[in-house]
Amino acid sequence: MYKHIKIFMIAVLGFVVLYGAEYQTTGTTGFVFLNLPVSARSIALGQTGITLQNSGGAEAIFINPALMAEPLNDNALMLSYGEWYAETNHQALAFVHHNRFIGSFGISLNYFDFGSMEKTRNFLPEEVLLLQDGDNNVYISEGNYSAAAMAVGLSYGRQMTQAFKFGLTAKYIRESIDKYYAENLALDLGFMYETGFKSLRVGTFLKNFGLESEYVSERFKMPQVLTLGLSAEVYGALDKPNYVTLLAEAVHPNDSPEHIHLGLESKIAGLLMLRGGYKLGYETEALTGGLGIDFDFKAQRYRLDVSYMNHDYLGHTMRYTLTAGF
Repeated sequence: MYKHIKIFMIAVLGFVVLYGAEYQTTGTTGFVFLNLPVSARSIALGQTGITLQNSGGAEAIFINPALMAEPLNDNALMLSYGEWYAETNHQALAFVHHNRFIGSFGISLNYFDFGSMEKTRNFLPEEVLLLQDGDNNVYISEGNYSAAAMAVGLSYGRQMTQAFKFGLTAKYIRESIDKYYAENLALDLGFMYETGFKSLRVGTFLKNFGLESEYVSERFKMPQVLTLGLSAEVYGALDKPNYVTLLAEAVHPNDSPEHIHLGLESKIAGLLMLRGGYKLGYETEALTGGLGIDFDFKAQRYRLDVSYMNHDYLGHTMRYTLTAGF
C-alpha cells in the first residue's frame, strides 16, 4: 500500500512542479471553451468528479481519463448538449472501448458554436447600397459570418495496479472566426488512487497542457488547469442501490485565482440520482444542482443526466447528457 501511495505522491509532486514552474503568472489564454464542463453529472456536482470511480463510461474522457481504466462495460457512448450564455451552445460526443489485456481506448469531439453575426465594412465612394446606423456611421452589410471551436481527442486509460490508474488524452484544437483561425495540440493527463482507507480516493488531473498558440499576429497560452481532488462514500457503497458520495477538489487555473469545488451525490433505489454542488472562489457562480436516472433498455444500460448552473448576471444554463454502456 505504501509503495502505491509513494508512486501516486511522486506523480502529483511532478505535476505541481511542472505546472507551477512555468505557469504561475496569470496571463491571457485562448481556447477557453476547453474549460467549459461537458458532463451534466459533473456540473451538478459543483464541477467535480475526477475521483468518481463509477464514471468509467465515455464521459470519463472529459472528467479525468484515468477513470476510463475501470470500465463499467466493454463499450461506452456519451452524448451531451448544453445551452450557454448569449444564445450559444456546447456539444460533445465520446466513445470508449475496453480491451481487458491492454486497457481502454477512447475518441471524443468537443464542439462549441458561437452562432452567426452580421459582417460589415465601411463603404467605398462609388458604392451606393448603404446602410446607416443610429450614430450616422455608414457601412455596408456583407451578410453573416460564423464562429466555432472544436477539439478532437484520442484517449487511453490503464489500471496499473489494483489501486492505481492513469489516463491521457491527446487533442487537436481549432477555433475559427470567419476566415481566421487558430489551432494547436494539447494533452490531458490524470491519475487516481484508491487509498485503502475505507472508500477514500484521491486523484489529480492536468488539463490542456501545451505550447503557446497564435491567432493572426497575437500569441496566447493554453488555458491549463491543475485539479487535485478526493471523494468517499459517507453512506453505502458505489456498487449498492443506495449510497451518498462526498467530493472536494482544489482547482488551479493558469489564468485566474484558485477555486474550491464541492459536490454531493445520492443514489436512491438504484435508479434516481440527486446531486448538488457549491463552487468557492467565483464572483458570479456558486450553487449547482441536477439529477440523473439509471435505466435499462433492450439489455443495455443507460443514464440520463440533467444539470442546472446559475450565474448572477447572465442567468442560468442547462445541460443534458445521455450515457450508454453495452
